[in-house]
Amino acid sequence: MGWLYTVVWFAIAVYLFVMALRENRFLFVLSGFMVFLGVWELINTLTEVDMKSGTYGWIYRGVAAVVLVGCLIWYFWRRNKG
Repeated sequence: MGWLYTVVWFAIAVYLFVMALRENRFLFVLSGFMVFLGVWELINTLTEVDMKSGTYGWIYRGVAAVVLVGCLIWYFWRRNKG
């Protein structure tokens, strides 16, 4: 099942990258995050190490939380600007 998640994350990253070129440059950040998720899932699939638990799990959640907070800050800044 890990291969499916890896392919999905990379497909979403490519789609967001293309959309960032056309629509909004902020999507580059989300595209980079999807690449991160794809690489993380690929490492999780190829190795015996469980990358979603223990210290690695906290790193994974920390990066996701930072991106989420960044997206919320951008959203509210953009909404109040307009």
